[in-house]
Amino acid sequence: MKHSLPPLDSLKAFEAAARRLSITLAADELCLTKGAVSYQIKRLEQHLGHPLFKRTTRQILLTDAGQMFYQTTQKVFEDLSNQIRLLNQQHQQNLVIAVTSYVALRWLSPKLASFCAQHPSINVIIQHAINQPHFSNQGVDISIRWQECGGSLNNDTGIHLPMPMFAVASPSLIQRYQLLAGGLDAPANLGQAPWLSIPLLCEERDLDLWQLWCQGQPLANPHHMIEDANVRVQAAIDGQGIMLADALMQTEINNHSLISVSTHQLQGYGYVITPHSSHPQVQLLMRWLQTFADSF
Repeated sequence: MKHSLPPLDSLKAFEAAARRLSITLAADELCLTKGAVSYQIKRLEQHLGHPLFKRTTRQILLTDAGQMFYQTTQKVFEDLSNQIRLLNQQHQQNLVIAVTSYVALRWLSPKLASFCAQHPSINVIIQHAINQPHFSNQGVDISIRWQECGGSLNNDTGIHLPMPMFAVASPSLIQRYQLLAGGLDAPANLGQAPWLSIPLLCEERDLDLWQLWCQGQPLANPHHMIEDANVRVQAAIDGQGIMLADALMQTEINNHSLISVSTHQLQGYGYVITPHSSHPQVQLLMRWLQTFADSF
């Protein structure tokens, strides 16, 4: 439909000058010269056939016509801005990742920061309910779960991050129980003094990881159940017991907050990153995470 609207540049110059009541400030805002702003306003006044400003020696004021036209222009610009914002939100793709806070903090978050910076249209949502009994994959695009892990890498069906598990303890616990280095290199020693009285920090799982680590040997050690892995790490640092660690705890190992007390490792388990959608955005993130898994 043909219309007789004035040029957009003239409307922008008028709106800025009317809002700031200053040609100078409008020019600064629009990155134009004062002469360019004045020229655009004159073009608009000629187009409308009405003066829009009263010019004094020190400032400009809106005429009655200018005041009315400013109110209309301001509303139109606000409506356009709101519509553009709405379209951008509709265009943005939400991508839900189900992962424990332990893995999110120690592995996933640094990778997501660079991914989101390169793909601002993808809104990544982290869901931490993955270990809860009622957890469902419905509405989840990608899940990262601890499970049996064969080490195969395929971003169509899942990315495997094998994580051998090893026993660690705090320096204070080692000193308190007078533990000798290498005392648990034979897992069977865990069922003997002085190890027998040391609490084992663990989480409630269908599989008893300590039993697996001890190759099925019955253990009489007290078990302290701590579901949150981050809290379990802190409990180990505080000397509350021994825990099974993985490579995501390398920071604590490096700064000697926790010390490996055995060369024996539980193999065959780790984290599996599984896509639950074939959406291109999901596949894009899976390929992104694959590069980090390859170099892990």
